[in-house]
Amino acid sequence: MYPTMSGVEIESYRDRFVRHLSQTVPGRKEFVVAEARGCTVTTADGRSYLDMTSGIGVANVGHCHPRVVEAIQAQAARYAHVNVYGRFVVPEQVELVERLTGAAGAGFDMAYLTSSGAESTECAMKLARKHTGRPKFVAFERAYHGRTLGALSVSWREEWRAPFEPLLDEVMFVPYDSLTAAAAAVDDRTAAVIVEPIQGEGGIRVPSDDFLPGLRELCDATGALLIVDEVQGGMGRSGRWFAHQHTDVRPDIITMAKAVGGGLPLGAVLASAELFATFVDPPLSHLTTMGGNPVACAAGIAAFDVIADGLLDRVVEAGEYLRTGLAALCDEFAGLLVDVRGRGLWCAIELSVDANPVVARMQQLGVLVGSVLNQSGTVRIMPPLVISDAEIDTFVGVLRTVLGEVAS
Repeated sequence: MYPTMSGVEIESYRDRFVRHLSQTVPGRKEFVVAEARGCTVTTADGRSYLDMTSGIGVANVGHCHPRVVEAIQAQAARYAHVNVYGRFVVPEQVELVERLTGAAGAGFDMAYLTSSGAESTECAMKLARKHTGRPKFVAFERAYHGRTLGALSVSWREEWRAPFEPLLDEVMFVPYDSLTAAAAAVDDRTAAVIVEPIQGEGGIRVPSDDFLPGLRELCDATGALLIVDEVQGGMGRSGRWFAHQHTDVRPDIITMAKAVGGGLPLGAVLASAELFATFVDPPLSHLTTMGGNPVACAAGIAAFDVIADGLLDRVVEAGEYLRTGLAALCDEFAGLLVDVRGRGLWCAIELSVDANPVVARMQQLGVLVGSVLNQSGTVRIMPPLVISDAEIDTFVGVLRTVLGEVAS
């Protein structure tokens, strides 16, 4: 692709971005985006990058999937926004929620639509507190559930929690994948246990097979609710609609966002009609202005249907192919690449060195990967679910080059 801006225009946008957009990471941004399609992001100076991040788990069906684009255009031509909660029936909301609850299975009658993962967490926490009348939450070390005050209260990293304290009073963090520690924490004051079925920002950590079933038993024994955070793991990322479906556990509440909207801001909280009835007494116990925006819902319907058309099987196949390539590198660079883990197209490699220089060097060579917030040696790999074997080969080849440079 040819450049879409001159060098002067590019530098102007980089300068103006820093000047006018509040950021929480210092410094100028690496490049100016011009276009994104499929698994490729193209910059304004004409360079192309293989995107192995999906915009941090958002572009599960790829950037600008034709069916998603068509749905957005058609819906925007009809109406972009109306009162989305409380007064009108929005057909796009109905169509989307029927799909999501159907994928979640028995016991999930309803959904509350939101705009983001943090908003979904807040809704789920309010629902759990109000339904149980209890004040306490149990969460896990290395957990991440968002940065709003409630979500931050159940997110683990003290560095980001401390400046905003006091947060919610009764939150206990216990080691992930430890039923013994969880059993000591969950009691008759616990409103809910909130858990990622596979930890995302904790390093793409897959727990033992008995972990989620054990949490379900603890919650049943104490009357606490089980909230499963599927913000990163939902919409087919692990090879199932939801990552917790690799077990036979049925949570009480599921939170979603990221890939739900096919690239537009959209999230959801799934639960039973009985649980959601608690928001009706008193009426308007929870509200949203933009959650369930019709254009975002139309995009979400299209994205869901793309995944439903056989893409889950492809995720399993492509994930095995990807991990086979990564395992070969693990043998080749023993001592540097120390672990490969994940499910479906949600993988991580663990390095014996800081991951950030590796991430930066791969970007220089045309591949976008990411680190994670709560584990310094982890490289996050979560490409669009439509990635081809040839694109996986390209990624593995670039990673081999960069690891070779580090090793030497």
